[in-house]
This record gives sequence, structure tokens and C-alpha cells, in this order.
Amino acid sequence: MRIRLLMRIVSSGLAVLALSGASVIIEGGSGASSSAEANTFHTLVWQPSGQPMQFPDTTLGTYSTNIGGPFILSNWGPTSDTINLTTGLSLSGPGADDYVIAPGGCGHFGGSTFVLVSGQSCALDISFSPGALGDRSATLAIQGSADTSPAVVTLKGMGAIGYYQVDAHGKVAHTGDAGYFGDAGSLNLHKPIVAITPTGDNGGYWLAASDGGIFNYGDAKFYGSTGAINLNKPIVGMAVTPDAGGYWLVASDGGIFAYGDAQFYGSTGNIHLNKPIVGMAPTLDGMGYWLVASDGGIFAYGDAQFYGSTGNIHLNQPVVGMAATPDGRGYWFVASDGGVFAYGDAKFYGSTGNIHLNQPIVAMAAMPTGGGYWFSAADGGLFNYGDAPFLGSGVGTGLGTVVDMASDGGPTLQAILDIPAVLRAHASGIESAERYIPQVASVLSRQFVRNIG
Repeated sequence: MRIRLLMRIVSSGLAVLALSGASVIIEGGSGASSSAEANTFHTLVWQPSGQPMQFPDTTLGTYSTNIGGPFILSNWGPTSDTINLTTGLSLSGPGADDYVIAPGGCGHFGGSTFVLVSGQSCALDISFSPGALGDRSATLAIQGSADTSPAVVTLKGMGAIGYYQVDAHGKVAHTGDAGYFGDAGSLNLHKPIVAITPTGDNGGYWLAASDGGIFNYGDAKFYGSTGAINLNKPIVGMAVTPDAGGYWLVASDGGIFAYGDAQFYGSTGNIHLNKPIVGMAPTLDGMGYWLVASDGGIFAYGDAQFYGSTGNIHLNQPVVGMAATPDGRGYWFVASDGGVFAYGDAKFYGSTGNIHLNQPIVAMAAMPTGGGYWFSAADGGLFNYGDAPFLGSGVGTGLGTVVDMASDGGPTLQAILDIPAVLRAHASGIESAERYIPQVASVLSRQFVRNIG
């Protein structure tokens, strides 16, 4: 398990890991010293005082910091005030699970519990990691030992999402908040593009060709390719590690090629397959993966668990793609007629199995919440189910034959952990933190490490 971010959290004295919405409007106190404030023992102050703290709209599964700066916690009372961020902090409202709160500048006063003497201030770090689309409003209250009432602020933020479609020539269409970073549409390709794989932070993506040639855009880094290797079978899919520090390529015979920090856990390269491999999906921690064949046969490697398959079922149409649930405890397949097969904790939200399609389905992508999915047809037609929103399609955008699609976000912590309320992670060591956040360090890495260095 990658624990880089947990180590950073612990070393910085994280007292509370709570997840919810983002923009700050001060409800009590202006931050300027006055006789009225002298009667309030501490007041949350945003400087310049009285103005909202705005966080940007944030892609599901990613993280953002506020635009203006940290929360300033000041004690304007006549006596010292002891603040315990574990017992003295509360979040409420629909976005109450969407904040990451860390002591920041308050940490040097003693970690999760610190003392502010009269007139002293410190800065709390509050970050936005939305668990759902739309308005993620919440109310934050902090109360110290000397306070007769808590300091209260309203938090506002928006969760967003987008997706990509790519054609065989490498031309990329993007919708929603998915950023465009370039494409291979104007290049003379040796082989057609077969996959698009975003980095997971809405900052870049890779395109993979059937010969394993890799084209990287935005913050996607090049770690290697099979472009100069004589392959037994063509590349048909690609998957990225949780921290975007590496990737796998899979060929139609199930041969696996691992680059960067992606590890090799096994392949079907030496197995006689009934049907060719058509796609793959990584596990939550990147320590395993699934391969899916066109008959829906599943091959699980590393820590990937087998939850079921259609390998022994007569399908109306072949399977063309798969996606894993955010917690890695289930997966979906989609067939070329849009028929959906759900296993493990993956839920069925709908299909096009009984709809006459103009063109066959070629790919699917899952919502970072696990509550829905999209299908793309070869003509760019887009079908959405569950909480996956329709944001547009590649139809009429100049795309040729679409070969793949992907969401710009990554699994949300809320979906991974099934957070019922505020999750608290005490800074008493990595082992303690891991009890609160099992198998999530790599996802936290994806959300934070590349943002905070």
C-alpha cells in the first residue's frame, strides 16, 4: 500500500479528516478587534474580513484548496482557550462529509489539541473533496474550552465531473469540466488509437495505440511503451496506477506490459483463451487488476477478487469493456448492444440491451461515486444511467469512429469508505490512521500528493 500521503498527514499533525463542500462565509465576527469581539472568546476570521472564502468547482475524486488562503482562528477573549479539533469541531449539512481539515499553522501549538492565549491566532487548513455533484453546502462549528458558543462558518462548494471520448485517429472530445490538453488527431499514426486513460486529477491523459504507442498530454507522464516491440497481439486497453505514476497495457491475448510504478501481477499471455481480452481495470490500491474477455470471462490478478463472470453464459453480443466500483469490491461489463452485467457491490442502473442502437457500444466509464455509469457508441452517442449526468456527446464534434471513453475524475473517498458522517483520523501514527482509512492511502495520494508536492 502506498502511504506517502498518510505519512504526510500524520507528520503534519492531522486531527480531523472530514469530507465536504467549500467557500467560506463568516457568520460571526469580522476579525477586527472591537469591544464586541472582546466578549467573544474566539472567532473564526477570514482575511480580508467579512468576505467569502471561495473554493473552485472541483472534479469528483479530486481535491482543491481555497483560492484566498487559510482559515484564521483567533482568540479575542481575555483568557486562554483550549481547542480540541477532535471533540470541539462539528460539521453539518448535505456536504458535511466533503472537507479535509488539518491543523496547519495551529499544529505547532500541539497537534489536535492546542491552546490560544488571548490575542493569539493560527491558521487551519481546510480543503474540498466533493462526494457528489452540485452544491455541497455545510456548516462548520468550532468551540474551545472557554467559549460559551461555537464559532460558526458556512461552507459552500460545487462538485463537478466530465468525460472524454476518443476516436481511432486520436481526436479527443471533452464535456463537462473535463479539461482538453491536446490530441493525436493531426498526427500520422502507425496504428489506430484504442484507449484514453486520464490521470485522475483532471489534469491530463494518455492515448494508447494498438501497437502500444503512448501519447501523453497535460500532467500525464511518459513511462514507456511497446511501440518498438513486435507484439504477438495488439494492445486493446490501458489502466493507470492510483497515483498516476505508472500504467499497464493489455493485449488481446492478455499479455500485460507494466511501466512506471505499475507492477506485473500476472497475465493470460500463455493461456489458451476461448475469446480475446477486450479490457482491464485496476484495483483500488493498484496492487492488482482484472482482465475481461469478449465472452465476459474474468481473470483476476494480484489483490483483485473474482466476483463473477458471464464466461459460461450465452451472450447476445460480445463484451466490449468493463469498469470497477470505487471501493474495488465489484465491477461492471458492457456488451456491444449495451447490455450490462453487474457483480460484487456493483449495482445495475440500466442498459440499452432492449434499445435499437445506430452504432454498437464500444466503451463504458463509471461515476466516481459508484452510483452510475456511461456508455459510448461508435458514432459518439452517449448513454447515461444512475447518477451519471449527460453532459453532451461526440456526435457532431467531428469525431470519427469512437473507440473509448473515460471520466476525468477518480473514486471519491466517500464512495470508497461509505462515510456515514464525519470521519476522524487521529495523528497517533500510520498504523492508527490505516485503521481509519484501510486501503485508501493510494487514493489519498492521487487526490493530494500531486497538488501539495
